[in-house]
Amino acid sequence: MLKEVVAELVPKVDRAIDKFLRYHVGEAEKLSAFHREYYANLHEFLLRGGKRLRPVAFIAAYESVGGRDLEAAVEASICVELLHNSSLIHDDIIDRDELRRGGKTIHAKYRDWLKQLKARGDAEHFGVSMGILAGDSLFNLGFKALASARFRDDLKLRALKLYLEAYEQLINGVVLDTYLPLASEVGEEHYLTMVKLKTGALFEKSLTIGATLADASTSQLNALSNYALLAAQGFQIQDDIIGLYGTEEETGKPVGSDIREGKMTLLVIKALEQAPRRGRDRLKELLGKQALTSEEVEEARRIVEDSGALSYAKELASKLVDEAKQWLRRADPPLTSRAVGFFEELADFFIQRSY
Repeated sequence: MLKEVVAELVPKVDRAIDKFLRYHVGEAEKLSAFHREYYANLHEFLLRGGKRLRPVAFIAAYESVGGRDLEAAVEASICVELLHNSSLIHDDIIDRDELRRGGKTIHAKYRDWLKQLKARGDAEHFGVSMGILAGDSLFNLGFKALASARFRDDLKLRALKLYLEAYEQLINGVVLDTYLPLASEVGEEHYLTMVKLKTGALFEKSLTIGATLADASTSQLNALSNYALLAAQGFQIQDDIIGLYGTEEETGKPVGSDIREGKMTLLVIKALEQAPRRGRDRLKELLGKQALTSEEVEEARRIVEDSGALSYAKELASKLVDEAKQWLRRADPPLTSRAVGFFEELADFFIQRSY
């Protein structure tokens, strides 16, 4: 079910993104060649890759409660992909990442562009400035895509409110994520709150915006919301595992970047709680070390695994996904059986994937 739905919908979403951004590239050309290149860079960034899980889930949620205009739903669904990529561009600046999906991050691309011109100015500052603007532009374009969707105005107004809530919650999550490495004590509950906001909010709103445009009942929206928040927490735990134990080829990002940035992932939190004192002290030394070597990444992996933190994280992710799937059958009227099957498989994929 999952593979079939994804195979059907992802090409439709990609075409909608391509059409939408090509239009804005053309409009930007009326301003200047630099504006045209700016929007062309956004276009390239969006089509560089990505699983498109959020717009696919948006469409599936729309159809799960009786929505029938697939073309209109696809066109509207790109709003959450644009918002997601807005947050990625800003995250890359915060995390000082150079790679995203196998290519340069936006701020790195503009930094290197200015360096190649050998023009006067601070290339690092220029790159960061353009990255901030690029993220802002994608947020605005996502709002525009949803506002111009072919649905009743009252449904769009409710959907736009959810879109703005998603961004507000996402930012609050990033603020917490940024603060946690500075906190004197960080526990599992702090991590799960951060993930619920930073990762869960946009996935949850992807489903509830899609269902809202199909005029879903309160019960249906509640079921989809609870499913999404729990499944997204499982997704992020697996993402943290991949970030430490995966490969650059699989993730498109440097392995161990969370350790370099001192991120308080569940793996780190539990390792600091459970590892012997020598392991805890060494992990603290490695956290936030920008010049982390591959040998030190491997050392961090061993500390985390030997402490039992890796096994704990996998078990918690599985538990969260099991709870998420139970919510799918609590909607009134019931969600379609096709949608229930899709969302169950999607939640399982979240914690079984290697990329």
